[in-house]
Amino acid sequence: MELKQALKTALDFEQKGKDIYNKTAEKTQNELVRKTFGYLAEQEQNHINEIKEFIKKESPDIGLLGDKPEQVKKFFTMTISEFKEKAEISRSDEQAYKTALELETSSYNFYNEQKNQSQDEQTKKFFQFLMDQEKAHYDFIEKSLAFVKDPGHFYQSEESWFFEGG
Repeated sequence: MELKQALKTALDFEQKGKDIYNKTAEKTQNELVRKTFGYLAEQEQNHINEIKEFIKKESPDIGLLGDKPEQVKKFFTMTISEFKEKAEISRSDEQAYKTALELETSSYNFYNEQKNQSQDEQTKKFFQFLMDQEKAHYDFIEKSLAFVKDPGHFYQSEESWFFEGG
């Protein structure tokens, strides 16, 4: 696939993600789910802007503004500290999490394929950046889902995630 087409496909992935995340945030009754998906929608908008800038400049040498995995963890830690009591998660919320995981996986796989096909080091770096973002989002979504389903079990089994050294 030629680079321009790959970037247009990437834009489509990011826009779909943003739309799904915004819709979920708007219709959920769960405040944690609302914050989680609102945050993800903002991150997808950042990716959209970065891909458009990449296309416009026809150069991969742009400032990449997405959150680092440590920033995603910090947001998650701060957010769940607000919701220590178990809040019921609806089936539609749970399905939204599962859809989000599928979307992040598809995006990651697509970006990995594009990176591996590219001969240009800057383009490879750009796709690696997008892959890192999708991986961080996947981990964030997975941890958030585990928390909203069972906060008590989450703290017992996943506490080390918050205290890992960097």
